[in-house]
Amino acid sequence: MELEAMSSIPAINTQDIQDWVDAQSFERGRRHYQEGAIFEARQRGMALTALCEGSQPEPYRVEVSFGPKGITAAHCSCPVGGGRCKHVAAALLALAHHPEDFIKLEDIDAALERRSKGELIVVIKQMLRQEPDLESLLEMLPPEQGRRNSPVDPETYRRQAGAAFRIHGYQRGVEAEIADRLRPIVETGDGFAELNDHISAASVYEAVAEVVLERYDSSHDEEDDLGGILNDCASGLGGCLRAVKSDAAARGSILRAVFAIYRYDIDSGGIDLGDEVPGIILELATPDERRMVAGWVRDSMAKDGDKYTKWSREQYGGFWLNLAANTLDHEGFLRICREVGRLEDLVDRLLTLGRLEEASEEARRAGDYDLISLASIFVKHKRGGTAELLMRERSETTKDSRVLEWLRDYYRGRKDHTSALEMAEKLFRMRPSLEGYKETRQLAQKLGRWEALGPALVSFLKGGPYTDTLIRAHLLEGEINLALEAVREKQERGHWRPYGFSEHDPRLEVAKAAEETRPRPALEIYRQCAEGLIAQRSRPYYQEACKLLKRVRALHERLGEMDVWTSYAARLRDTNRMLRALKEEMAAAGL
Repeated sequence: MELEAMSSIPAINTQDIQDWVDAQSFERGRRHYQEGAIFEARQRGMALTALCEGSQPEPYRVEVSFGPKGITAAHCSCPVGGGRCKHVAAALLALAHHPEDFIKLEDIDAALERRSKGELIVVIKQMLRQEPDLESLLEMLPPEQGRRNSPVDPETYRRQAGAAFRIHGYQRGVEAEIADRLRPIVETGDGFAELNDHISAASVYEAVAEVVLERYDSSHDEEDDLGGILNDCASGLGGCLRAVKSDAAARGSILRAVFAIYRYDIDSGGIDLGDEVPGIILELATPDERRMVAGWVRDSMAKDGDKYTKWSREQYGGFWLNLAANTLDHEGFLRICREVGRLEDLVDRLLTLGRLEEASEEARRAGDYDLISLASIFVKHKRGGTAELLMRERSETTKDSRVLEWLRDYYRGRKDHTSALEMAEKLFRMRPSLEGYKETRQLAQKLGRWEALGPALVSFLKGGPYTDTLIRAHLLEGEINLALEAVREKQERGHWRPYGFSEHDPRLEVAKAAEETRPRPALEIYRQCAEGLIAQRSRPYYQEACKLLKRVRALHERLGEMDVWTSYAARLRDTNRMLRALKEEMAAAGL
């Protein structure tokens, strides 16, 4: 039955469609639209559906949802997925040009309510003939207002969830389609929860989560489609745990299900599954249940314990500490910290207890990265002198520049410029950079020591593979001649790669600085870089080369040597006469 839609989809134009899909999908979609590939187009409220003929025997199903300001979501059953493919573009073009072709339908609930039981049976049978896979839905007991449901059989929902994987297989790119089949099952659980049948709801969530976890290793869930299903299940189970107060068996089953999601995430190295699970358990579990979950954590770490990374042991350990927080004395807390490698918690508690020497020894045994975090804990406990001592000791042996950075920042904060300069110079010599040079220069100038230190740093740069930093240091000091000399020396050593040009090449910085006072060396650098770009045989590089050639021409003009420029440009075109794209770019640039 055709009816006027209750809501009006906003008008869309070509630009709206181009903004939604990429340029390639838009062009391909336009061809599909022009070839009449869109049929069975319908509008229901603020959504449209259509079928689109494609490369497969079966047409693709397109769905697009709208809000007051335009498109809000789209989906297509094609392998591309994501709702921004050529089939979606074709359907949107059909809507833009011929909205009258879209049959307007009434709300589904209203349409079903108008049917008699006999009519609904006939409709369902017709639907099952067209989509036999839907027959399995008849096994599931749907939530119904006003009826006291007995707990559902979770095996029914396991079969449904398993079928979603078997129908689509395990090839890459089918995860969105699998998730689309799983989502209505999860929503069935939501329906039970809305009717306060939380036991049945939990059975549905547990069944879906169990099936997804069993198959997750074999999937390629790059867009987090299946991860989203698991997180929805975890959230739903949390709601059930909050609602189910006195059924110990049901609560235990819910806790096992959410912990399984959490454990899978930790054992996989942290893939954003079940992030809210620890919070759910810590908030809602009883003291006895906390002890039970803590046992699961210990068992998880003990079973095949060698496979766990430092990160996973720390994650389990942190959860264990939180679960046992109200029952542990100080020594028990410290024992667990040592057992699971929770160094920050260990040192923090030792310092809280005033056990400074023990905390210091634990910090000395830590790696460089961990020591940096621990030093900040010492500072928090007003033990900055100890933190400085520990970091000073480590700075004598480490190759981790972050240790020196911590000390530099620590001294800066205390306005100890002498010690900050010492660390800045060490950092610069460890990892020479222009920023390090600037920082050391600033501190030395403040102390009146740059006149002696500056030449020493320049000499250090000359003695190693740091020519680029040396060149930029010369430019910072206004020493253009020295910068040009460094460029020349590197050229003579053959260290400028013929095709290694980039927009960050220090030669360009030198050439720009030398244009006013040393135009001929600047001109030569621009030519070398332009020719290096041309040698890379790509239009974008030709465009960059033309920018440099304009500078070459401008310098020749300033020097009154336009005949030299004319001769050079002609020779450049002749040498590269087979490069049509280069000649086009030179012409476009007026060269």
